[in-house]
Amino acid sequence: MADIRELMNKFGKLMVKAGATVGRKVADTYRKIDPDVMRHLSQTPLLVYSLFVSRREKIDPGEPDGYLPLIFVHGLGGSRGNFLLMSWYLWLAGRKRSYKIHFTEGQSIDDMATALARFIRDVKKATGEKRVEIIAHSLGGIIARLAISKHRLASSVKTLITLGTPHRGTYFARYANTKITRDLRPDSELMKRLNKRPWPKNIRGVSFWSRNDLLVLPAESAAMEGTEQVEVTPFTHYSYLIDPKSWAAVEKALMGKSRRTKK
Repeated sequence: MADIRELMNKFGKLMVKAGATVGRKVADTYRKIDPDVMRHLSQTPLLVYSLFVSRREKIDPGEPDGYLPLIFVHGLGGSRGNFLLMSWYLWLAGRKRSYKIHFTEGQSIDDMATALARFIRDVKKATGEKRVEIIAHSLGGIIARLAISKHRLASSVKTLITLGTPHRGTYFARYANTKITRDLRPDSELMKRLNKRPWPKNIRGVSFWSRNDLLVLPAESAAMEGTEQVEVTPFTHYSYLIDPKSWAAVEKALMGKSRRTKK
């Protein structure tokens, strides 16, 4: 019996020693992770508020507020709930008429562009306005551009603000092999087709970009030619949605007060 207790004691000490060794290795590995990666991962759970927003929204005309209707377009894997906090902020700033689209899972980028074109027309019809303004995050910016060019909506959009949109594609898309991620690669046919045309002259474009955005590689891909290019380093890809500084910057951009990045 004593031998068994001694053996268990030795085993326990061995486990404690092994645990300490593993703990040190984990800690060392943790410290070696790039700070931008840690910030990106730590912000992801904060988007949980998106789950409490319904996927469908009735397009009501709303009371005129002195501004054009505002349409929010979410990115890959997102939902209309992603813009809940930003839309509240802008509502308090006077933008009472805002509308958030939600794309159905499994849709291609072309399908989503068609759905957005229909959504824009529905908002115009409901509000009686001839034009709208759009705020788009990530892939949402690509969808908005494609909707405008493919469905001839340049005359229907006054302003398009993109947040971390890989306008010229992103090499990060090579880490997945789906139809959408293949389309988001810099050498894809979609990117070539979309970027053949210059930015529409009658649409005011504002492209927010950050050198710390890990999902847009190279980061400058989010700074689109023909737009007001606003650098917001050190934002991560999700800072655009959850950081109050982003909401304030978007409000300024809507008011025509964005700051052009010097190249």
